Amino acid sequence: MNATTRLLLPEDVALAPVANLPSELGRRVSNDSGDFYVTRARTRSGSIIVDAQTAALLTHFRSPSTVVDAILAYCHANELDPMRTLVAAFAMLSELVAARVLVPAESILAQPIASSLSVGEFVGDVEILEAIHLLDDTEVYRGRSADGTAVALKIVGANIRRTTTATIHNEANVLSCLDGKVSPRLLAAGRLDGRSFIVTTWHSGVDLYRAVAEAHALPEPERSDTLLKLAEHVLRSYAQLHSQGVLHGDVHPRNIVVDESDKITVLDFGLAVMPAAGTMGLHGGIDLFLAPEIARANLASVEVPLASLASEQYSIGALLYFLFTGAHTHSFSLQQDAMLSQVVNEPPQPFSHHRADRFFCLEGCLNRALEKDPADRFSSLDEMLQSFLQASPRRQLVGATYSVSHSTDVQSQLVLDNVLSRLRVPERLYRDGLEAPTGSITYGAAGIAYFLLRIARSRDDETLLAAADQWLTRAASAISSDATFWNAERGIVPEVLGQSSLFHHACGIHCVQALIAHARGDDVAQQHALEAYAAACALCDQLDVAFGRSGLLIGCAMLLDIAPQHFECDALLALGQRLLHGIWVQLDAYPPLERVSQATLGAAHGWCGYLFATMRWCEASGAAVPPRLVERLQQLAALGQPSGRGMLWPRKIQHTATTGILSASWCNGAAGYVHLWTTAYELLGSDFQFERLARMAAWHSYDGSSDAPGDLCCGLAGRAYALLRLHGSTGESVWLARARVMAERAAASPGLTSNRLNSLFHGDLGIALLVADLAAPEFACMPFFDSEHWSKRAPSLATGEASGQSAR
Repeated sequence: MNATTRLLLPEDVALAPVANLPSELGRRVSNDSGDFYVTRARTRSGSIIVDAQTAALLTHFRSPSTVVDAILAYCHANELDPMRTLVAAFAMLSELVAARVLVPAESILAQPIASSLSVGEFVGDVEILEAIHLLDDTEVYRGRSADGTAVALKIVGANIRRTTTATIHNEANVLSCLDGKVSPRLLAAGRLDGRSFIVTTWHSGVDLYRAVAEAHALPEPERSDTLLKLAEHVLRSYAQLHSQGVLHGDVHPRNIVVDESDKITVLDFGLAVMPAAGTMGLHGGIDLFLAPEIARANLASVEVPLASLASEQYSIGALLYFLFTGAHTHSFSLQQDAMLSQVVNEPPQPFSHHRADRFFCLEGCLNRALEKDPADRFSSLDEMLQSFLQASPRRQLVGATYSVSHSTDVQSQLVLDNVLSRLRVPERLYRDGLEAPTGSITYGAAGIAYFLLRIARSRDDETLLAAADQWLTRAASAISSDATFWNAERGIVPEVLGQSSLFHHACGIHCVQALIAHARGDDVAQQHALEAYAAACALCDQLDVAFGRSGLLIGCAMLLDIAPQHFECDALLALGQRLLHGIWVQLDAYPPLERVSQATLGAAHGWCGYLFATMRWCEASGAAVPPRLVERLQQLAALGQPSGRGMLWPRKIQHTATTGILSASWCNGAAGYVHLWTTAYELLGSDFQFERLARMAAWHSYDGSSDAPGDLCCGLAGRAYALLRLHGSTGESVWLARARVMAERAAASPGLTSNRLNSLFHGDLGIALLVADLAAPEFACMPFFDSEHWSKRAPSLATGEASGQSAR
């Protein structure tokens, strides 16, 4: 630290009172509530605790200043002796300089830590697509190789360090010796302006921290099963590395990526060691997972022993302890020496301390891996794995009948009860009437009638069926009134929503009439409603599901699903084929999707909806799929972008996909694609990776923005129905469990505005329907989109001879 060097406390360095931290964390950081913490994001340096006087001195470095000038200014303001102040502060200032928190003002270190490569820039033949992980010494990017393959590029930061360059070289050497089964494969290595880089295979997913948090949020038995599966995969992955002669050397949750199928990939081999090959990695690792023998050396400031099978086993044991308990082995102090002392001297806290008694059978296995003496641990990870598998209760969980009830949580049940109470006939809402539009599926009485019908069917409740009929009759009686479908003050007008759509016009009322007649077993009324639907469906310009022909085609499929064999369906079949033909005349005229400028992609308004409606009709009618359907599906799949374990699609072609509220929604986001890809898989087979695409879309539906509203269209309820769709297709109970978690979030979402409250798609009716469907999830479906399952059972509410008629 040169007395003439001007130093700066950069703008991205946080300097704040310990008292601002949560109370428990604050106690672990410092015993003095008057202390401050200093930390810089995107660096490997931990937080540094300073007293209030040092914090006040540091404020004089917010603009460039020499140490002497800062000391003089501070002492003048506080009437202190400059020499005594300098002596007292020198050691702490030196530590801050060494940690690169206090930096030379004219150096690159003074700039906020940001990516040095731009989107669209090329490093060799790799095009940079996205910055993934930025530190002051290392940058990681998602890129695309010349053949279009997704790759990862890791490069030394713009502030080149010898140690970082060494770790990049070490990682390249180690990866070149691995088979890529549980690690990335090395594709290339090189230098850019003196900065070493490597290119490896890309592995989508989330880090183990996030995967563990998601698993702990699940109900039982899915919580335990998921955690046990993750733990087994972690052990097998590290055992695989050890069998190839590699010690990872840096075990912690952020260096493990978990993909959409819970497959584990271990990342970051910069500190890895290959003892048999004579390679020696650099020392490192996170103290929370550090073996006692290494912690002891750090405490004593002596040479740290090399990574070993035993020390890595301890780190893996600490990792699995965190996985099962959701906490670390000790209630760690955040002061480094105190933390290291805990690792060396204190035993791990028992599982019971964290209420993890369910995994008590595994505690002995992990405690052996966490022994202080390396000689007392397992002889190898293979031995540890066998001990784990023998103790694991997973075999008993798989396929077992679980005693925990999937009862509806209180908030969710309250939403359902309140909605049913509000919609009773002749309660106030029915007497006073709805705000315009009063009759449509999306906003009005047809949507209410459908809601009541669905719950009547699941509960075999004739009273609810009668209420559905009354609401629908009211809508039908005013079918010629403008107020039934439009409200100019709210912008709900034909110029925006079109003149003929399932969701906003007379077609929707006739569709619900047919569904209610089917539930009553009234063949005459059902036939009449079917014919009325066909007559009301005027061909329109709009192509999409929400406002146009694709939605009308889905309505045709719904009506064909429930039409008994003896029905006269010629008009409906002709309408469906005419709609399908017109849609594909238009779709076939477009060039490949990536070249269709500004085209919308989502389920409600774009290509996802066009292709889904096509498959719904072909599935219901038995019609041949259009010749270019698979080609268009593949083009749409290619526009997806990885996001954590999942995948998302941009709202418009040639736009970058973003992770905002709508990116996970049914209308414009990943939830709509779950329905598309599951239907494609069921209709077209497994040759095109449609099931994997459905799973990845479901992950983004689940992991997407938590700030979304609760409704069906844009919100959490629509996303939950996507998870239910995947559950129905795969039979995997974990997706049902995730749908329950999503439903609870939807029920707890902020209240809705009064003019949308009674809307099926934008109000709480959709949330309430989801809650009811979760009581009988085998018949759950996204309203007016997926197959409604009406034909899966005879109409139990029907009376008379008509109730015995078979369905298509």
